[in-house]
Amino acid sequence: MKTSRSSSTSTEVVTHRAGFTLLELLIVVSIMAILLTMTVMAVNFSRDSERVVSAALHVQSMLSGARDRAIYAKEARGVRFFVDADNYRAVTSMVYIDPAESWDKGSIQLQRPDLLPVGNPNNVADSPNVTIVAGAGTHWWELKRRGLLFDGLRVRIPKGTAGTWYTISTQLIDITAAPPATQYLVLQVPYADPGDTNVDSVRAFDSGGPEDYELELPPRILPMDPVKLPADTIIDLDGSKLPPSWRPSFAVGSAGTGNFQYSQFMDVVFSPRGTVIGGAAAGGVVHFYICDNVDSLTLKDEYVNDLVPFSPLPPGFTAADKLQLSANGEVHPMGKVLTFNQQLQAGGYFVPTNEIFTANAAWLPDYDTEPYLVRDRRIVTIFTQTGAVSSSQVYVNDADSDGNEDDPFRFSETGETGK
Repeated sequence: MKTSRSSSTSTEVVTHRAGFTLLELLIVVSIMAILLTMTVMAVNFSRDSERVVSAALHVQSMLSGARDRAIYAKEARGVRFFVDADNYRAVTSMVYIDPAESWDKGSIQLQRPDLLPVGNPNNVADSPNVTIVAGAGTHWWELKRRGLLFDGLRVRIPKGTAGTWYTISTQLIDITAAPPATQYLVLQVPYADPGDTNVDSVRAFDSGGPEDYELELPPRILPMDPVKLPADTIIDLDGSKLPPSWRPSFAVGSAGTGNFQYSQFMDVVFSPRGTVIGGAAAGGVVHFYICDNVDSLTLKDEYVNDLVPFSPLPPGFTAADKLQLSANGEVHPMGKVLTFNQQLQAGGYFVPTNEIFTANAAWLPDYDTEPYLVRDRRIVTIFTQTGAVSSSQVYVNDADSDGNEDDPFRFSETGETGK
């Protein structure tokens, strides 16, 4: 006989978690977002640094390449820097050039300007400065028509090693009219000898004045595509130390208004010995400031907007006249841009310090609590007497707390290494 026993079975209930709680998910997502943001910022910072370093290497390579070509070919070779089409105070492309021969046709006579009244000169000098070069048989009109003569070229008076180089303006040569017998160039800096005639006389010398000259014609561009800097990087000309003939000029009295922008023909030419010759050699050293394009445009517009307008304005201009530093930049009164140009002509430069507060730089508003952080930048230097080319960091020192570096080229000139 079978006996059935009823047994009670105890069941254990085990609780399994189906997922994370909402709070845990929020914490994880927040941590991931922070890490992603930090990673993106680090990558962007690294890319910014690499872009500027790459741009500096581009410039250094072009200059060293031109020097090597000159030594190898035993003929002068150089690099031309092109002003950007949108940022009028910056360079974004370069090309190799072959310097042309000089021009010395005809004879010259040095004069004082006689342009007033406009259209009806009265044979009385408007200024005691000798700034007019009158040419007979020089064919300057033909040169200008062919695009071989333009503002910013140099003329040496008298011809040869005893002469002195002067930057010229061609504003008195009108190629829309028939070529006159006498054609005129304007010296942007008065001739060193004031002449031996009365200061009211148009003719500067009765006898003994120079009659020959040497005009430096523009170089020929060698067959190759221009080398462009990496995207959003520039050579900021306002932060560079350049030959005076490259920089914007001022009015030259009644002889004209000069050029308010940088020269379109900035050439660094190396001799077969490897040294720099021509206009770029004048200062002994050339510093190119390479930086981020947005930094340059943003900070420069703010700085110029805070300047006191230059006064008096050149003839023919009024306080209503405006000028832009870039195609899409702020429109500034002409007088403020002239004040900026005056600072540059006097040997100044615009190289912002690394961190800019409004308290230390009143020209930059809206940065009271957090500074404007300037991206990476570099200096490429040419020592014209030796032809050596180097690249270095900007020396950071703003002792006077004006938002502008006090001596940005120190590392370049002393050979020190930045940290």
